[in-house]
Amino acid sequence: MTKIVNSWNDFDPLKHVIVGRADFSVIPPEEPATSEKVPVDSEMRGIWGPRPTATVEKANEQLDNYAKVLEGLGVKVDRPTPLQWNQEIKTPDFRTESGMTQMPPRDI
Repeated sequence: MTKIVNSWNDFDPLKHVIVGRADFSVIPPEEPATSEKVPVDSEMRGIWGPRPTATVEKANEQLDNYAKVLEGLGVKVDRPTPLQWNQEIKTPDFRTESGMTQMPPRDI
């Protein structure tokens, strides 16, 4: 049986984490809910699609190093299988032209 991992507070020693991957990260299509968070003079404004390879490689290098540091401290680290984010996602009630990434946007 699989052991369930829970988190009950922010103070116990870290035991088990998931560190994402930057592979196939995408700048998402413009969305009114998030557009105002992109600075007017940003190169990202008005474009979408796969992120530049150099950006993805640099992010993966940092994420790999972060995972190694955590493992060195005795923390169990899981890494997700990279997904292709540059494809349409839809349900009967929702549609978007692409996903984004397996990392919080602030970390890419």
